[in-house]
Amino acid sequence: MTTFAPHRDTLEAFVDCINGGADRHTLTRLLAEDVVLYGPFGDEPVAGREVAVKTIKTVNGLSSDDSYLEVLSGETHHAAHFRLQVGDAAVNGIFFVLLDGDGKIAEVSIFYRTLPAGVALQRNLADVIGMQPWELRTNEE
Repeated sequence: MTTFAPHRDTLEAFVDCINGGADRHTLTRLLAEDVVLYGPFGDEPVAGREVAVKTIKTVNGLSSDDSYLEVLSGETHHAAHFRLQVGDAAVNGIFFVLLDGDGKIAEVSIFYRTLPAGVALQRNLADVIGMQPWELRTNEE
């Protein structure tokens, strides 16, 4: 028999929150105080509940499509399949989540595809989120 990670309801509530417009109070309730978001926002992770809520709300507010399609559960983690469109750039991805013992979202790794769409998406978000637009890096730098 397969055992699934506890607190799947937390991720389902997060999905409902994002699909409903990313309510600040709901996000604050769902995220751990020391939550860390690893993903496409820059080289360093987004750390802490306050800045994570602000980042999530900003991205959601800029998007014409920020929808979560399915929640997936494993033995230790949950994930949610999403679609995000900002401007002319759209990606499909996975929001890979570790929950703490209290059932709050403690760590998130965000993966999406395709690379060209991801670069275009990051450029559309860069100024608003306060990061440098991505550039191609070479070994010579």
